[in-house]
Amino acid sequence: MNGKVLSFYLNHKMFGLDISLVKEISRRVEYSHVPDSDPTIVGLMNLRGQVVSLFDLSQILGISSVKHELSKTEKPSSRNMACIILKAQGNGSNQVGFLIDESGDVLDIQHDWCEKTPANVEEIRSEYISEVVKLHEKLLLILDAERVFDR
Repeated sequence: MNGKVLSFYLNHKMFGLDISLVKEISRRVEYSHVPDSDPTIVGLMNLRGQVVSLFDLSQILGISSVKHELSKTEKPSSRNMACIILKAQGNGSNQVGFLIDESGDVLDIQHDWCEKTPANVEEIRSEYISEVVKLHEKLLLILDAERVFDR
């Protein structure tokens, strides 16, 4: 990867996503739970008249997120979390987003900083990670959004 990446955190781990895929970051998220839906779907959100399917990225990746676990017992109107909304692909009918613990920065990534994903990336499901970027004191795990959300 060579270019700009939006970083964010889930369970104190830093992840990144190609900035060209991101529509916006919403810091106040209100959504409605969908009964009997896939467990990775948190609910549906109304974003200026457009319905957005919100995913629990931590569950998809196989990691825990304390903030998301606590939110399941709260009323939708009282949830104070952030999410990343992705740009719609094709005809724009499939708007998706995912909850995050904390937003990070936009980082300029150079190709020589990137490495292929090792087979044993801690407890994270590595098939959803396209590359690992070595930063000063942290590792940035670059998500393969197409695989994660099967777009």
